Amino acid sequence: MNFFQNNVNIFSGMHQGSWALLFILFFVTYFLYIKTKNRLATIMHMILRLFYVIMLFSGAGLVIAYDYVTFYVIKGIIAVIMVALMEISCVRAKKGKNNLYAFYSGSALLIVVILMGFRVISF
Repeated sequence: MNFFQNNVNIFSGMHQGSWALLFILFFVTYFLYIKTKNRLATIMHMILRLFYVIMLFSGAGLVIAYDYVTFYVIKGIIAVIMVALMEISCVRAKKGKNNLYAFYSGSALLIVVILMGFRVISF
């Protein structure tokens, strides 16, 4: 626990940076799959998955550092659901299937989690 509290700035920087890149990479990857640029989209998808892991790891570190405050736990749960929907939408786009529900849901949750991160949405 002390490790996380001592390194909260490192986790915060990792988390903010990964969110910025995650936002961009998701839309680039999704639209590359839509345009059937599969080779480049697959490379971008692997990089996107790496940033999923970095974002989830740093977010878990921040939740631990902030002593499991309910707001951050709920934000983390929403973020995990968002990652799942983003992954589903990319995979369905790769297969050429209808994926608008997952895409819009993942995009909406992405906006909600970002607004929660900037404390625009709070409770």
